Amino acid sequence: MSKANYAMQIFSIWNDIAAYRGPSFATSRHSHFFAQICLASEKPLRLRGRNGVWKEYRVAYIPSGISHETERTEFPFTIILMDPLTIGARIFQDLILPTGEPAIDVSDYPGMEEFGRINEALVQPNRETRWKVLQMLDPFMLSVSQATIDERIRSSIEYVSSSDDQISLTDVAKRSGLSAGRFRHLFREQTGIAYSGYRLWIKTRKAILFLAERPDLISAALEGGFSDQAHFSRIFRRSFGMAPSELRKNDLFRIQIFT
Repeated sequence: MSKANYAMQIFSIWNDIAAYRGPSFATSRHSHFFAQICLASEKPLRLRGRNGVWKEYRVAYIPSGISHETERTEFPFTIILMDPLTIGARIFQDLILPTGEPAIDVSDYPGMEEFGRINEALVQPNRETRWKVLQMLDPFMLSVSQATIDERIRSSIEYVSSSDDQISLTDVAKRSGLSAGRFRHLFREQTGIAYSGYRLWIKTRKAILFLAERPDLISAALEGGFSDQAHFSRIFRRSFGMAPSELRKNDLFRIQIFT
């Protein structure tokens, strides 16, 4: 894939996955809600984790919540972000992340040719691209039956993600028929993610969707339910390793949302 084909930076968002395709960029060390797949192009990409060692990857899988940073090079890359409570709960679950490293090297995993096809599918993304990407990821996923979680937790996830209201832990626990403490414990046990982290992501997603339509950081922060712009910017940087204002610095950056 030539570097010219990556001149445009495209960030595409669907309900449960998102994808960035364009020039590589450097981030500060961060962790985020998403599970992530990083695809190199002409040359391997480099990531660094808590152990402080830069490591090269052709295809890297970063589980949700794992600390990492990226390095800017002259070569482009593709990043696929997956909701860890749905798609991310099923992919590459038979692999173990080495202690302190930023990612699992899946370059030699059977079926890696599918990732070349994913790159091609993201050249001109549309509503159907999500389905194509999920079809290509299917060989790396557990069956739905293997990935089933407690129905009370599944129901609470659907309820919180689809609600426009600010829902407290007490309210969602009561709706699930559990005490707040038991719900908090069961949520982490079943998903591997703290409920507070999940709620923070819901707020961040709402602000990002607003920001894609209107480049107004203050309004986006309030729309997401943050106390102010500074709070939203801190959470965004902690999640993605960059400030939300950087999304609008380059005229070649485009956000596309497919609901």
